[in-house]
Amino acid sequence: MENVVNQLITWSKDLKVLYVEDDPALREEISLFLNDIFKQVDVASNGEEGLLKLAQNRYHLVITDIRMPIIDGVEMIEKIKELYPQQPILVTSAHNESEYLVKLINLGVNNFITKPLQSDQILNVLHSIVEKIHKEQLLDQYKQDLEIANEKLKKFAHMQSKSLDMKTSLLRAYKEALDKATIVSITNKDGIITDVNENFCKSTGYSRDEIVGQSYKVITHPSTNPALYDEIWKALLARKTWQGLIISQTRTLEPLYHYKTIVPIFDSQGNIMEYISIIQDITEIYKKQEEKSKENINLAINIKEDELLKNIPFCSALLSDDLTFLNYNKLFEELVNNHTDERLLTKLTQQSLHLKELVDFEEMDFFTSIEDIKNNWPYDGDITFKGIVKSIGHMLEVLVKISQYAPNRYMICIVKQEDFELCCQVQER
Repeated sequence: MENVVNQLITWSKDLKVLYVEDDPALREEISLFLNDIFKQVDVASNGEEGLLKLAQNRYHLVITDIRMPIIDGVEMIEKIKELYPQQPILVTSAHNESEYLVKLINLGVNNFITKPLQSDQILNVLHSIVEKIHKEQLLDQYKQDLEIANEKLKKFAHMQSKSLDMKTSLLRAYKEALDKATIVSITNKDGIITDVNENFCKSTGYSRDEIVGQSYKVITHPSTNPALYDEIWKALLARKTWQGLIISQTRTLEPLYHYKTIVPIFDSQGNIMEYISIIQDITEIYKKQEEKSKENINLAINIKEDELLKNIPFCSALLSDDLTFLNYNKLFEELVNNHTDERLLTKLTQQSLHLKELVDFEEMDFFTSIEDIKNNWPYDGDITFKGIVKSIGHMLEVLVKISQYAPNRYMICIVKQEDFELCCQVQER
């Protein structure tokens, strides 16, 4: 944790933060905490005040509550994304605000902290966000450096030299200077690779001998829209430099995210002789963004599942395909806690408890997965059968119902036989 804090403080020394919270005590407490980390922390008591401050200042990060007077957090975020699409946002959310999370994720918000706020939790999330901001700043600086280098390269490329050999020599010298910092490749005017640097080989997994003489199609990722290459060739044939993001692939078919600049090289008569590509590999940044998005989607799903299970008035849980329990309500936890096998509660909390360990089935043979049940039981969308739960002091006769809740997730409800019969008697009356 000490290393995380030190990194966070180092990266945040020049960053400005806007904190929007309607609770005065919490706003005061957290703003004092943030002031120890960031260069400047401004506060607002509602969404309207937050939008006014955003119109007057540029903030590297906005931290906001959801439920606030005048303009709430969701409405404020919708306006922010409309005006400042790239603005990083961190949402503080209570468990009873889960209905807003999916909407916020759809708006592009990927960072959440649940209340009550804990210092370790805040530090870890802030470290993740500020690390991304830091890398984006480095990338922006790198792009600026590349643009300067590209301008110099274009000047070299358009120089009217008395000797083609002299121009080629100048370009080669400039390419060698770029080799240390970037991925470089050269193609002829037909798009066939004629030279690559060592960084190119490290990134793609191809040796120089394997890649020279090949078309660029050999490293084209299948997800790349062919129209993009039409756009590139149109620009190059018009004697223009092209810049943009291209998804390539390694020799082992792994995706590579490359920010590429392609510059036409001219001979002494002004004809296109070849093309040089200067590439920045931003694959790791994309991977971290995807991992963070998945984490936040899973958080939203888990909160929704907790609310659903909480509202079911009998023992309920969610199962995976292999019949291990993933999530459950309080009544289900009590059922497991009262089982004669004391180890089951520990296995439940570790998500390793299997259905057959909890219930002995009267009508079913041994099975280990949903497919086993479907193959041995009349299946019409739901599965219902009788079983026995070995509870402390007595045996519970139960009815077990399993139905599909989502892809690879199943809802299970366990009802005591005596409760089921009592319910039937009441309905008959």
